[in-house]
Amino acid sequence: TDMVEYVIESFPEIDPFLIRKWHHAFVTFFDVNHNGVLEWGDYRLLTEIIKAMRGENSDEYKSANIALKEIWDRLLEETHPNKDGNVSLVNWIAMWQRTLTGEDPYWQKNYLEYMFQLFDASGDQLIDLAEYIEVLSYFNIGRMEAVNCFDKFAKMPDGSQKMAIDYTKFCSLWDEYFHSKDLNAAGYQIDLRMAHLTVKENH
Repeated sequence: TDMVEYVIESFPEIDPFLIRKWHHAFVTFFDVNHNGVLEWGDYRLLTEIIKAMRGENSDEYKSANIALKEIWDRLLEETHPNKDGNVSLVNWIAMWQRTLTGEDPYWQKNYLEYMFQLFDASGDQLIDLAEYIEVLSYFNIGRMEAVNCFDKFAKMPDGSQKMAIDYTKFCSLWDEYFHSKDLNAAGYQIDLRMAHLTVKENH
């Protein structure tokens, strides 16, 4: 898109592949209401989606209001938002650029802990395929796409299929997605639409 190309030109020192991944995460998993900026309304909408899918008496919904508000407050501290309190794509890219020098954003830890809890509906400290499919549906990612993603990153060292991933693996996939420049990195497969997008735009 024109906006992505503008951002790539604005950050010539960053690998365009990383920018495309950061942009994709922004529009797919964070800008929930798709208005082009991150705002508290995105988290409020996600909370309502969780309520609709899990029920208002679920632990995931009960903890969402507190956890997502804390994540949002910390995200604001680290993204230097616009005067209106919204986080633009440029703010978002600049924050991830700082992580390339080892400065992991503090909100990230809170976000990963909450999202793992959200995925792990059974509470067994693992994310299996069914749980992965359900949560990706909250972000309008279809069943087959989610299955393909899971099959690609849930692998044993010998290449055989794993039935579930733990929190350590979940965090390593996140780190690979946001920091690796390797097209074959497992974290790249968190969402196959990212792979399709990048291959299309780079060829």
